[in-house]
Amino acid sequence: MTEPAAALVTTAAGTLAGMHLPDGVSAFLGVPYASAPVGPRRFAPPAPVPHWGGIRPADRHGAAPIQGGGSPGRQLLDLSVPSQSEDCLNLCVWTPTLDRSARLPVMVWLHGGAFLTGANSVPAYDGARLAARGVVVVSVNYRLGLFGWLRHRSLGADGNQGLDDQVAALQWVQEEINNFGGDSGNVTVFGNSAGGASIAAHLAAAGGHTRLFRRVVLQSGAYNLIGSVAEAESTVERLERHLGIDPARWRELSTEQLREAQDVATPRSGGVFYRPVADGVRLPAEPAAQLLRTAPPVTMLIGTNALEYGFFWGRDERFDSISDEQLLTLFRRWHPEPAEVIERYRRARQERGEPSDNRSIGLVAAGDVNFRVPSMALAGWHAARAATFAYRFDWASPLYNGLIGAAHVLEVPFVFGTYDHPTVSAYTGYDAAPERVAALSDEVASAWVRFANNGDPGWTRYDAVQRTTRVFDAAPRIVSDPESVERACWDPTALPR
Repeated sequence: MTEPAAALVTTAAGTLAGMHLPDGVSAFLGVPYASAPVGPRRFAPPAPVPHWGGIRPADRHGAAPIQGGGSPGRQLLDLSVPSQSEDCLNLCVWTPTLDRSARLPVMVWLHGGAFLTGANSVPAYDGARLAARGVVVVSVNYRLGLFGWLRHRSLGADGNQGLDDQVAALQWVQEEINNFGGDSGNVTVFGNSAGGASIAAHLAAAGGHTRLFRRVVLQSGAYNLIGSVAEAESTVERLERHLGIDPARWRELSTEQLREAQDVATPRSGGVFYRPVADGVRLPAEPAAQLLRTAPPVTMLIGTNALEYGFFWGRDERFDSISDEQLLTLFRRWHPEPAEVIERYRRARQERGEPSDNRSIGLVAAGDVNFRVPSMALAGWHAARAATFAYRFDWASPLYNGLIGAAHVLEVPFVFGTYDHPTVSAYTGYDAAPERVAALSDEVASAWVRFANNGDPGWTRYDAVQRTTRVFDAAPRIVSDPESVERACWDPTALPR
């Protein structure tokens, strides 16, 4: 029995040998889009890939970026990666055709993970099923943690190396994707959490990067996840105290020494230390104000999940019971009039017949402050100048008897059609209700592909008056301005970072 012929594509750097998969999809994995950022190039902007001789295998994933501490939702789904390296600037391509004349829509995925974890090799991000719907899917690795977001003058690092990586990958798409059957003039960038925030940063960037894409999908991520110069400098001070040597010498340290310093001096439990830096040069010092004033000419699909913080609180018994004082303390971090806002939340939820205990209020409000309010504010600002569509994902995970609800990241395997993979099937609910989960995934993925095709996911545009929102649940529906009382409690330009 003969081995099936490899899928061959020639790029400017050389020929790639990918794989033919079922459903007519071809996959090219571990494709380098920039030179390895190692040695003297650590912390430097990405450089072009040197030409390789012969045929380069592209049938297995490349190394993932160096990962930080474990995901807070690791008890819900498996987003881990086995192989990590600083030599990580690679991408994957899944395509339903290698006909250059096909000119299919292109969807470029930027993964989430708090700018600290994640990779294109995560099974939930496998693009084969999405590509089988008639699009070319590209999934990008970019530097994470201190390797991608460290800011220090002596290193020549402005804190936005990860954004540079993403731009380099998008430039690769512009130059090469037609060889894979894609249309470089019809590129949609979509991303979850840190990936969505990265897209917001590209939209706000001085000079803009919108020449590289036509449409964007921001899934549970917006401008508020962009950090400040002061925060970046504080992070460097933590690392300096731990390492005890001048940052100018950090290129001399091993990968493991830097990873250990990152995990000890800036632990995941201590907050988000690594993210795009609003330096007033590359990114405006006030990204929200910039996005409020100017909307780039791209079409936007944006939304969040109904209970984002179910992912972060998870099955943590510390959050089972929240006292009045604990709830008040929590809201004081977010609002100058915490008692009044708590009461508004409680009344609104009671009127809708929803749980109004302290845990439920705290859980929903945390998701509103960190995800829903900035996302819907961005939707309103953008809608004033360009076509914008909004969604909310309400399907609740059955884990822990439904305690975590429609939590953060839950929509991702529905978009990709990977809902039944063993690493996510319990989280999505496929194990309990396979037909309903498959049907909902078809609804979601079809909408994303329609949007990538022609900029219309299939429902009415969002505006600051009607706020039309597509709700994805067992019975998808259209609503106007969901949870308006709670949304109106917050000033979206003054949210805590």
